[in-house]
Amino acid sequence: MSAARKYVEAIPVSLKSDPSLDEQWVKDLISKNPSILGLGDEMRVIDAERRQSSGGRLDILMHDSNTEKRYEVEVQLGKTDESHIIRTIEYWDLERKRDPHFDHCAVIVAEEITSRFFQRYCPF
Repeated sequence: MSAARKYVEAIPVSLKSDPSLDEQWVKDLISKNPSILGLGDEMRVIDAERRQSSGGRLDILMHDSNTEKRYEVEVQLGKTDESHIIRTIEYWDLERKRDPHFDHCAVIVAEEITSRFFQRYCPF
């Protein structure tokens, strides 16, 4: 006999406007359950707040053991902006050069990717 299931309606919430839900909360959520991003079932976090030679810090570096692919993940609350996109690409490039024997994929986790950036950087 299966347990009764309860339907709960999703309510959109702006993380940026809720002070109790900050960027670190999102990073922790992803780190505890990497599959939440839908990138693969064998995802594991390699590092968080990984220092870069450029002086910045990559939010999360993940690895998929099924595909031997690395994911450079940057989290941004609210809408994407140019500086965050450039930073994500920069971190992806640095990690790709650091470990060239892996395939690498840049990932931006944001509440909204504006159409301007989506059309420019995601032409498929």
